[in-house]
Amino acid sequence: MDQPRKVVILGIGNLLLKDEGIGVHLIQTLEKETLPPGLELVDGGTSTLNILPLIKGADKIIVVDAMQAGGEPGSIYRCRPSDLIPSKDTPMSLHHIDFIQALKMAKLLGDDLEPRTIIFGVEPQEIGWEIGLSPPVQGKMPFLQKLVIEEALKDDQ
Repeated sequence: MDQPRKVVILGIGNLLLKDEGIGVHLIQTLEKETLPPGLELVDGGTSTLNILPLIKGADKIIVVDAMQAGGEPGSIYRCRPSDLIPSKDTPMSLHHIDFIQALKMAKLLGDDLEPRTIIFGVEPQEIGWEIGLSPPVQGKMPFLQKLVIEEALKDDQ
């Protein structure tokens, strides 16, 4: 009998910093839904180096975080970890750097998760000391939720 696929949806961010918390807000929204079997929701908060045991052995990992890439607030980007290799011209959040380090650590331990990882970044409008999402980012939440679930259900491995 085949093992069911394990797909981890990992929300990263800080709820206290407005749009910076988009990943965690998405996890909280998905927790209220009836999801297909095999999907695991993980609130990664801001401690992405500590999530390694939670994603180990996953068939697919979908990460959701704020991503400042210069687009309109609420823009949604889909990329792979290899697309986020930092350069002096690429703004990176500490979450991205920590998550990339966690993937490197997993590879050293014999579990190369990078090819099975997809990142959805959402362009923030505002990152500041306030709880909640800005209107443009909140308005994209249903579409983001749809994209993430569709990605989770793709059998592209």
